[in-house]
Amino acid sequence: MHSDRTVFIKALFNWLNGIEYIWLKAVLPCPQEIPTTSDIDVFIREKDLSSILLFIAKQATVKTFSIQQAWEVSFVNLRFQDGSQLKLDLLTALVRKQYCYLSAGYLFANRAWRKQVATYAPNVLLEHALLFNYLNHAGLPEKYVQHFEEMTDFEQTALLMFINGKYGTRFNSIRQMADYKPVARKKLVRHLELQPENLFKNRTKKRIGFSINKLCSNIGLSSSLGLPSLITFTGVDGAGKTTLLNDLKEILAEKLQKRVVVLRHRPSLLPILSAYKHGKKAAEARTTASLPRQGTNDSKLSSLLRFGYYYADFLFGQVYVWLRFLLMGYTVIYDRYYFDFIVDGKRSNISLDPALPIWGYRFVAKPDLSIFLYADADTIRERKQELPKRDIEQMTAQYLELFQQFSEQYSGQYSCLENINRLATMEAILSCYFSNSRSSASLPPPLQASTKQPPSMVEMPC
Repeated sequence: MHSDRTVFIKALFNWLNGIEYIWLKAVLPCPQEIPTTSDIDVFIREKDLSSILLFIAKQATVKTFSIQQAWEVSFVNLRFQDGSQLKLDLLTALVRKQYCYLSAGYLFANRAWRKQVATYAPNVLLEHALLFNYLNHAGLPEKYVQHFEEMTDFEQTALLMFINGKYGTRFNSIRQMADYKPVARKKLVRHLELQPENLFKNRTKKRIGFSINKLCSNIGLSSSLGLPSLITFTGVDGAGKTTLLNDLKEILAEKLQKRVVVLRHRPSLLPILSAYKHGKKAAEARTTASLPRQGTNDSKLSSLLRFGYYYADFLFGQVYVWLRFLLMGYTVIYDRYYFDFIVDGKRSNISLDPALPIWGYRFVAKPDLSIFLYADADTIRERKQELPKRDIEQMTAQYLELFQQFSEQYSGQYSCLENINRLATMEAILSCYFSNSRSSASLPPPLQASTKQPPSMVEMPC
């Protein structure tokens, strides 16, 4: 009976055949034969990374998995239902410190197939293994020496002529490559430095990126790089926010083993205003028991003061959220967010022109992933009878327009998803989650006023 690990590996490579990939450092006939102590290295296009992570999240054999994103590589550690494990390294570039030693174009141009699995030609396998190890000041590992020594003398001679001819080295045998020689390394490096991608300015950029990544790893931030840490759910009552939020929370906590905290609407460093009159617990109970959007405040001055109070909570509370949760590796999910002050101020008993809260958003922490869930008014009213059809249609249109505006103005994902089928919507949310590539734990949000930047992704046109 095959282990969950073996079943997963077979399913993975069947799925990979639908994209452009290379199984790296392949010295065995097929991936399923890899020892349980060995990793699987796969070279892919960066655009396909999110799709692979989504594929992993959907596999029934996978109990939990974690992702650590480093310089041009994502390390995925999987634990399966039967207790077996696998480390999957997904590489989008072959970079060692400041050197890009084999380009993607070169690798894919030399792709070869072995038992319906994509790998590369033997000379590129040798080239890869030699460069990687010599750049690390080490000789060619024994498993590669044995692999190439099993070839015919003619094939070995052709490989030596290829390496020596391209890099100016003087290896007389594959076995000789196992003994690290600084002189040979200098020749390999000299060749790499002549390549366009390894010019001085490009090497400097890679060196800085590598150093930053190492620093982040040392202080425990590497596991959160690239995946959303601040997520918001928005939508009118009945759009399915709470249900899908809880679904996402469960997946992140159970499968990805992430620490997740859910906040309602705002940081809540300051209590709701009615707490000053009724007390915190009583005020929260009254708010929960009452229907939304029942406020009757028409005073502009009162609305301005109320908005100023809650805006202060966002400004100061987001510092607390960053220090208390985001910096410590938590994923923070908001059930509603600042966007309600723009479109649905009546929910907070505020009656203001949207221009003011829209202007104020530039100083509010920008979510890595903002999800707006919507459906047609009749579907929503079948779920909840709290809002008139006209209000649902009006607010839905305003939220769609707002998310489109912010997607063009700010960084991060502003994704509008029609929630008709729960499973389909959850898959779309996970696709948004894994496609995110912006680090959220860089600077405290109040210290940076956002400027216009292209969005990393908008799931669908708003």
